[in-house]
Amino acid sequence: YALLKRVPVEYHERKVNKLLGTLGALSGAISAAIIAALLLSLPLSEGVNERARNSPLTNRLAGYTADLETKLRPVFQDAITQTLNLLTIEPESNERYDLPFTVSSSRPRPDLEARMLELVNNERRAAGLRPLTMDPELVEVARKHSDDMFKRGYFAHVSPEGESVGDRISAANIRFLTAGENLALAPTLQIAHSGLMNSPGHRDNILHSQFGRVGIGIMDGGIRGLMVTQNFRN
Repeated sequence: YALLKRVPVEYHERKVNKLLGTLGALSGAISAAIIAALLLSLPLSEGVNERARNSPLTNRLAGYTADLETKLRPVFQDAITQTLNLLTIEPESNERYDLPFTVSSSRPRPDLEARMLELVNNERRAAGLRPLTMDPELVEVARKHSDDMFKRGYFAHVSPEGESVGDRISAANIRFLTAGENLALAPTLQIAHSGLMNSPGHRDNILHSQFGRVGIGIMDGGIRGLMVTQNFRN
């Protein structure tokens, strides 16, 4: 501080000096966002990951990097999209991603499922569409698929036995004319939702005018993140 007082005022007011100060602040913000993203993506201790996931600041900063990664993806891309904090797969794709881990004891998160329904319906209202109704039977179908992917270490719309979302819904004796499915694996709910909305195929499902009911199944895998399955039907 004493050294700064000796610097003439006109030097502080010069545009170059202000620009350098702005660049320094920007560099610091980028570094903070990267650190936040790493805190959420790395399998650290349960306590550290939980605190990071519950931190509004960490979520906000990591969300910026997730949005940027998603928007910078090439227009022509593979069905599976993986960023530092997000894994998705295009709706109706038969591709499968083998997870480098399994989670044998994930737990359902009805609180996050309800919050995701709010986020989805906010998007639909903004688009002039009627809100979706949560379907308890579809929720169970969605949770089972999220849990199955965690337990068997895969990420796909089609199970290892070849069952599609339509097969899973039919097996639960749920009648439907049209159905769809979105999948996401992310450390936080907001990153999962933003990632789906930034993907044309997933956004089309969320904003599909023929869908009236949804089952959102979110299984919490601790340090492995949230496995999100959205099942839609008419």
